[in-house]
Amino acid sequence: MSTSLPIPAEFAEIAAICVASEMTIGGKVVLGVEGRALHEGLKVGRAFRAWMPGRIEEFGFAEGQDFETYDGLSRPNPDTSKSRPQKTKEYRLTLDMAKELSMVENNEKGRLARRYFIWREQQALSIQPSVSVAQMEQRMMQALGGMVKGIVNKQITPKIEQLSQKVDGVLAVRPVGVAVVTHRTAKRWLDHYGITKRPRGLVRRVSNALMRQSIRMGYTVSYTAEEEVRSFHEVVANAYFSTGPGRHLLPKSVKGQKEMGLGSSPVPFAKTPARTA
Repeated sequence: MSTSLPIPAEFAEIAAICVASEMTIGGKVVLGVEGRALHEGLKVGRAFRAWMPGRIEEFGFAEGQDFETYDGLSRPNPDTSKSRPQKTKEYRLTLDMAKELSMVENNEKGRLARRYFIWREQQALSIQPSVSVAQMEQRMMQALGGMVKGIVNKQITPKIEQLSQKVDGVLAVRPVGVAVVTHRTAKRWLDHYGITKRPRGLVRRVSNALMRQSIRMGYTVSYTAEEEVRSFHEVVANAYFSTGPGRHLLPKSVKGQKEMGLGSSPVPFAKTPARTA
């Protein structure tokens, strides 16, 4: 709301005294006027300190809603002995309260002030569309940002997560007690293929090898939540032990069958496999 609007000539005098401007009343920024300035502009015959409290009581105006009070200082009068500023009680009034006080004075000054306050409100309202357009543009940008975010979350993010799993070997953590029958740990795969003679550190080396194999083949690696041990997909293990480096670990009887193509695919898992180790 601008306070530098061109003022019609009929309001020039009253507007110079009763300046309607933005002020905070009841925690809200509204158009208002100083109570003492209104008293002066209306040419009220009673003293301000008696007139304002009397009108508030008479018409039931509420502090924090229609007006606010604050401490001020009076201007010293050089023609009297009271040359020092005195503490005063000042009032900020909403334009609605100011219009009502102007009307009840029932004189020309009051009617003029009321028309000026109405004109001031209309001028303030006339610039609201530009504010609304700005707010609308801001809301549209926020909505557009929300749409883009929704598309990213719904379509792009899952693809990124899937790619990360394949490239970085991001591990899918299984809750406690949930069995995944297509996965086994390196130790269980060694048992599965009959590799019972294990030098120290073999399980760890095979686990790391299966990890690299999983990444190359694009399979995720599963973690058991209760054990935090890596489990590998049966396709990865079959490739590693059949045609990969793991085939050299197989017992001769098993290895011969694999190389001749006589070996069958890994024995199917039981519905409730033994706890992975």
